[in-house]
Amino acid sequence: MNGFPPAPRWAWVVMTASLLAIAVLSYLALHRPPPPGYRASPSPAATGSEGSGAPPSETPRTPAEAARVLVVGDGFTAGTPAGGNGAAGWPRMVGADLAAAGRAVTVDVAAVDGSGYLRPGADGLTFPLLAAGVGSYDLVVFFGSRHDNAAAADVQAAAESTFRAARAASPDASLLVIGPAWPGDPPPGYLLTNRDAVSAAAAAVGAAFVDPLGERWFAGPPVGRIAADGVHPTDAGHRYLADLIRPLIEAGLPAGG
Repeated sequence: MNGFPPAPRWAWVVMTASLLAIAVLSYLALHRPPPPGYRASPSPAATGSEGSGAPPSETPRTPAEAARVLVVGDGFTAGTPAGGNGAAGWPRMVGADLAAAGRAVTVDVAAVDGSGYLRPGADGLTFPLLAAGVGSYDLVVFFGSRHDNAAAADVQAAAESTFRAARAASPDASLLVIGPAWPGDPPPGYLLTNRDAVSAAAAAVGAAFVDPLGERWFAGPPVGRIAADGVHPTDAGHRYLADLIRPLIEAGLPAGG
């Protein structure tokens, strides 16, 4: 005998009920159903990875991420009252054409009428400001500018600085530089100097360069492509530009983009 009085009957009842409750809760904890959306990880034998960390073979692959394109430009890129607004602008048309052909591409536009590498357009924006801090892209396109009426050395320095900044922001991006365009023929002398300066800047950073003046994009009759102001492209002019520029953009996209 231990000297203690025997426990009353009710104490044994409480103890027995407590033990039963613990047993029930333990069973439920071990056999509770998974939460909604839960997916158990397969064993190494099911994946064939032997614990290597390789993704399970039955996990569905996500669609390839779309290649990102940024277009910087002046009035030949920006929508104006003459045409090219929204989906009617050549950058959006190129994006839509590529999507229809099965190429996953997103096209962002940073363009202001009157702007250039040196010349500010609306709100004081230049090409360097339009291209600054815009994130990482797979292809950056510059188009213009007919507004940079300055010394060739100054235009070249400003353009080269802009291209190097774009490379710093998007280290893996291709650069496509399209020189200034001019409706009619011949273009003014300052524009040829401008074109040569931008071409030299593109060469200095290893960027592809395309010359709309040399290729006479708008040298012939306007046939509705240039508005009555004699300066800005119409919707038809943007369609024409989209057809010219699409293969250039395709060539600059990453493989499979």
